[in-house]
Amino acid sequence: MIHNFGRNVSFEPAAVLTPRSEAEVLDILARHRGRNIRAIGRLHSWSEAPRGDDVLLDLRELKDVRTETRADGVWATAGAGCQIKRLLTELERQAKVTTPSLGLITEQAIAGAISTGTHGSGRHSLSHYMDEVRVATYDGAGEPVIRTITAGPELRAARCSLGCLGVILSVGFRCRPAYRIEEHFARYASLADVLAAEDVYPLQQFYLVPWLWEYYAQHRRETDAPRSRLAGLYSWYCFLNLDVGMHLGLMTLCRWVKSAALTRWFFRCLVPATVIRGWRVVDRSQHLLIMEHELFRHIETEIFVPRRELADALDFFQRGLQHAGGDRDAFDVRWRERLEQRGLWNEVAALAGRHVHHYPICVRKVLPDDTLISMASGSDEPWYAISLVSYARPRERDGFFAVAQAFTDVLAALCGGRPHWGKHCPLSAAQAAAVYPRRAEFQRIAGEFDPQGVFRNRWAKNVLFDEPPA
Repeated sequence: MIHNFGRNVSFEPAAVLTPRSEAEVLDILARHRGRNIRAIGRLHSWSEAPRGDDVLLDLRELKDVRTETRADGVWATAGAGCQIKRLLTELERQAKVTTPSLGLITEQAIAGAISTGTHGSGRHSLSHYMDEVRVATYDGAGEPVIRTITAGPELRAARCSLGCLGVILSVGFRCRPAYRIEEHFARYASLADVLAAEDVYPLQQFYLVPWLWEYYAQHRRETDAPRSRLAGLYSWYCFLNLDVGMHLGLMTLCRWVKSAALTRWFFRCLVPATVIRGWRVVDRSQHLLIMEHELFRHIETEIFVPRRELADALDFFQRGLQHAGGDRDAFDVRWRERLEQRGLWNEVAALAGRHVHHYPICVRKVLPDDTLISMASGSDEPWYAISLVSYARPRERDGFFAVAQAFTDVLAALCGGRPHWGKHCPLSAAQAAAVYPRRAEFQRIAGEFDPQGVFRNRWAKNVLFDEPPA
């Protein structure tokens, strides 16, 4: 039985194979011709994307990293199963370079990260920067082949494909020199003030703190300043206070104490007292831009909205979580009328009292991607990823799932919202067709690479390839 990190997706494939080379991948495709084939990385996903019920390929042994100097800089080629933390170490060791973008989590394999549009804050997603994707698939005669994709619509499709073009073997991209980040925390009462700081701190991410309903910004920018003398102490502060201490407190509240009043007190009183504001620290990018997010099992959904819709989306997030926490007056007449007009009010109303939210709502800016179906694709304006996280036990997540579904439905209808492919993703085919204008182009290219659909699992087929009813 295969389980993902969040323990919300479990499946039992007919066969699990771990190829050690590209030749072995081709041999597996030859021996299992005509069967459904899926590839997995490290299963650090909360969606159904990695699910494979027939032949499952675990690519963890395809992990080599090679760098070479070209006319336009350092080029890296990474095996599909290489974990991002290993990739960062090898790039630093081999050429003193790093990836052009860096997400919050480094446990993922690089192929899984690009296939689901993994992102950081203030730059494009990792998918955007991939200039070469090598895929094992079948040719027109049904024979296994390796196709190298380097340009055009095919590259835009391969950069974020949910595994639907074939088995990714390796990716290639231009690196950037290793760099340092300056970071500090600040507190704001309004969203406008947080966004105004983006010009100075383009890599910032920020948090809407539930029950306090104010913002904490993690201001970040590149700098040429030397590493701070207290950078090590700051790392320990972040690890012990934020990565461990806060999470242990939250888990105690949501798994054992289960007190709405104490949860509200935690965020209104304790969190502000433990976040040190104004402590400016300079350190290497891979030290400041990531969190130890994998220490405690949790589940997450993350919804992307364009910049013009951000204020409206966060207003709904606040009201929706207040309503789910028991405040039946959270939605005013204007919001209720909007939701009723779109046939969404009954679903939202049913959330009342079902979920006391217990985690800061993280918001990250993602620049538009040159892809077909990554969450930040198809627009000239930035997107903002808004996350909902729960540390409830797997058997006690019904309230969270109801909130995630309702929030997805509302933001898809009102704001063009797109849930992250690699996180809990309750998106329907009709919603995908509405919010991804280049879905049909992706279908066409996937059909050319995989005319029999052997690399699609049921979830990908339902969301990306089934045609919604008229």
